[in-house]
Amino acid sequence: MARENLIDPILAVKTTQPSPSRRSEIRTLQYGRGIAALLVCLFHTYGAIEKYFGVMPGGRIFNGGHSGVEFFFVLSGFIIFTAHRRDFGQPSRLGTFYRKRAIRVLPMFWLVVVPLGALFLFVPSLGADRALTFFKYITDLLLIPRSGLLTLAPAWTLQHEVIFYLVFGLVLYNIKVGFAALGLWQGACFITLIFGLTPQDYMLPINKFFGFYNFGFIFGIAVAVLSQSRYFGKMRPVLLGLSVPALLALITLFIGEARSGSSVLGSSARLTLSYFTIYSSIMLALLIIPNKPRPLLDSTLGVLGGASYVLYLIHEPMTSVVTKILLAPALKPFARPEIAYSIMIIISVVSALFLHHYVERPILGFLNQRLRSSRNPLNQQENSPIVSQSLPV
Repeated sequence: MARENLIDPILAVKTTQPSPSRRSEIRTLQYGRGIAALLVCLFHTYGAIEKYFGVMPGGRIFNGGHSGVEFFFVLSGFIIFTAHRRDFGQPSRLGTFYRKRAIRVLPMFWLVVVPLGALFLFVPSLGADRALTFFKYITDLLLIPRSGLLTLAPAWTLQHEVIFYLVFGLVLYNIKVGFAALGLWQGACFITLIFGLTPQDYMLPINKFFGFYNFGFIFGIAVAVLSQSRYFGKMRPVLLGLSVPALLALITLFIGEARSGSSVLGSSARLTLSYFTIYSSIMLALLIIPNKPRPLLDSTLGVLGGASYVLYLIHEPMTSVVTKILLAPALKPFARPEIAYSIMIIISVVSALFLHHYVERPILGFLNQRLRSSRNPLNQQENSPIVSQSLPV
């Protein structure tokens, strides 16, 4: 089954140091975000290449790149639980929680979807596969699940995120009610999967509420609970040891998908749950690694991790624009599949880095400053969360 990518959308992760007032990035998870976003971009670009330029000489070696979606779902559960664990059972924090989530997800999303949807509405031929109507357009802007291809196709993952936020918010309102609701929701997803109550199709609206992708959040919460255990440091040898078979399993799945596509394990659900398990193991190993500056990785994967949400949002429309340029009569004879593929990836990444630095960061900085200034200083708890709310899942 073809997949489009997510992300809670993507957050800059931070961890608590011995002093509760000191916070620094969990650099290893930031590197993971960068790799995951790049993998998704590498995977999605295959479609445009094969449609307009022919089959890649090396085949679909990044066919498993869609699994960056699974990484981000697990990361989202980890981040939201970790960032707000001190807000559990505090109804006064509920409004701030939803405002932070809206600030993180919506501004850049709207900056991409508003002009993209307007273009599809006024020039239907450019979005013929969307069959976009004004009603569908408004629905997509509000991230309400619907059938059919979305204005921005990868936004289906954000719809899962919104549902997770709605359920998790109940934990802040009332701990017992919230965790009961979270358990019932995951149970409903489990029953839906076990009894095959809906087809394993990520595009179906019902699957945004009860589909197997929602298990990624509980995997992430489990990682968060384990990482905050007093015994976590003592588990270092075990966790590092488990990361080896996890990496081997990941490589095996990538090889399998390169040869036989997403049917390698027989079903989409089985494949997705396998990736959830693998990435949870890898994430635990990343969390146990000493959190210290690594100049080379910080300036490459760390920077890409910061721009990963923007890359997630723009890589599909950017690929479409670059495709039309490369199909120009003067360029098409030179645009061999591997050259076109490389150009699309490079332009998408560079554009994401530019927009993150000059657009996303200023916007989020301004909105978060407004949010902080509007809150009662006694309720800010700036030193409590271990995750920056200024950058998404």
